Amino acid sequence: MSDVNGQPAGMCAAYGCPLFGTVGSESRWYCFCHVNKPSNFNDAITRELRERQMHIVESTLDLRRHACSFYGEDSAYRAIQQRLISADRRDLLMSAHEKQNGGVRAWLLRLERTLIDSVADIGIQQRIPTTVPTAPVIGPTHASDFLPYADDEAA
Repeated sequence: MSDVNGQPAGMCAAYGCPLFGTVGSESRWYCFCHVNKPSNFNDAITRELRERQMHIVESTLDLRRHACSFYGEDSAYRAIQQRLISADRRDLLMSAHEKQNGGVRAWLLRLERTLIDSVADIGIQQRIPTTVPTAPVIGPTHASDFLPYADDEAA
């Protein structure tokens, strides 16, 4: 079963997005990364998710598929751990604090926040610096004692 734009049912309405559609907007369902972003940036967001963040995307999908519970499903939990470790993202493993307070749901929220932060700058024009970076100044920095016409006025 597929949606109007060719995406499988339940997936984000942005073409090619690998995440589930979780937020309704304009009679379509978008993922938390695409929602409230101009549609002309959909491709850039999807590219970021697919090329640089796929290990986190797959982990969030696995967490949602297991209904935020790994009771009797240790292999799925271990698969997520191995995926994050192999991507050198040990900082995204479930913390002891999350195990005690909120469990898998707290971990899922942190992974989703990481994805949101990774695409937050897409579509926002970066400021152009108004100053030109220069090397440090060597020598006098003030001209308070410099009076080039002092001799002419005295004459």
